[in-house]
Amino acid sequence: MAAVLLPPGPGGFVPGGQAWNMARDPLGFLAEMTRRYGDIVYFRLGANRVYYLASAAYVWEVLVAQRARFEISTMRLRLEPVLGTGLLTSRGELHARQRRLMQPVFRKSRIDSYAGIMVGYAQRTRDGWRDGEEIDATGEMMRLAMALAAKALFGHDIEDDSEGVSRNLGTMLDFFRRLMSPLLQISLKLPLPSTLRVRRALREMDDVIHRMVEQRRANPRVGEDLLSLLVQAKDDETNAHMNEKQLRDEICTLLLAGHETTANVLGWTLYLLGQHPEVDARVHAEVRSVLGGRKALDPADADRLPYTKCVITEGMRLYPPAWFIGRTALEDVSIGGYTIPRGASVLMSQYLMHRDRRNFDDPEAFRPERWEQGLLERLPRGAFFPFSAGDRHCIGEGFAWLEALLALGTLLERWRLELVPGQDIRPSPSITLRPGKPIRMIVRARN
Repeated sequence: MAAVLLPPGPGGFVPGGQAWNMARDPLGFLAEMTRRYGDIVYFRLGANRVYYLASAAYVWEVLVAQRARFEISTMRLRLEPVLGTGLLTSRGELHARQRRLMQPVFRKSRIDSYAGIMVGYAQRTRDGWRDGEEIDATGEMMRLAMALAAKALFGHDIEDDSEGVSRNLGTMLDFFRRLMSPLLQISLKLPLPSTLRVRRALREMDDVIHRMVEQRRANPRVGEDLLSLLVQAKDDETNAHMNEKQLRDEICTLLLAGHETTANVLGWTLYLLGQHPEVDARVHAEVRSVLGGRKALDPADADRLPYTKCVITEGMRLYPPAWFIGRTALEDVSIGGYTIPRGASVLMSQYLMHRDRRNFDDPEAFRPERWEQGLLERLPRGAFFPFSAGDRHCIGEGFAWLEALLALGTLLERWRLELVPGQDIRPSPSITLRPGKPIRMIVRARN
């Protein structure tokens, strides 16, 4: 049998391969791999054979053109202790079936019906701020997105559980930050303090989810929210309902992953606007013009906020909520002149691809206007994929866009947020791309 030609990469035997370097600084490590070795790099993460792809064309091949030859990466399966086998982690026919069950919930007409909740919770957050006060923008957006998702998707006012949910989310996110650690699986089996905290947080989160399900079953609201539809949903092909575990896994996935990504989009966008008052002023002017004296935005206004959408798009380019995607080859696949063997992992990074100067002029700069003249249509396929692509494209993209546009517009219509000077805010890549520390901002009333 002929030897497989490997792409360039860091050579030599190192215990664990490059796992320690990847865990310590994943963005820096991957950027250095591209700089040194090019658009396709081979290395090992523990026992995993990894092919890192840094070309838009290669990304498109994996996610779209040859998607049937790949499945979700085994690295992503490390999330199963927390998320179970929901949409984010399930594979094959289970993933296809669950996506079919939930697809009707995310149709545009259904999403538009949540607009009042989105605006209402954003107004509640906005009305709680005071001129001149200092806020943690990261925490504020997390609380807003969590409350909004729980109410819109599940008809549940999670504020009664807010203290416990907030604490447990923090514990789970600490777990996610260890996602790349080569010792993760071992640590989960030991009675370490961190492991015991994760187990306790999961039990308490499961209790909240169980109460949500029981309340809905006791008070059915046919077709009014996602929870009702999940409880009642049947697969079109098998006519089967979700079992209790699958229902829990889907709710946990949507509640945690859904709110976390949108909160990060809003938090990073506020951070960028705080550094660019001229962009903030233009967003404010657009929102006021669209409102025209009305008290609140509505779903139709989303299409009337093109510059605000450019601002959010540019925020997701610089700080995509999901910073990497992994796949595993189901068979030998040819990419870039190399054979990726069956069972090998493929890794792609939105964060680094979105900052590739081959696709974006002045890629490190915050320039929302770059999107005004149809840049999205001119970009190479695979150059911009904040919501992934192909058959695992984010099912909640429409919900996230409407939420981000209405929430940001509602907040900025009344307030201008200034960054507290002297902060060193850097991304902290785990399962999502959170700021490494709270973003401190000062609330200023508009003239």
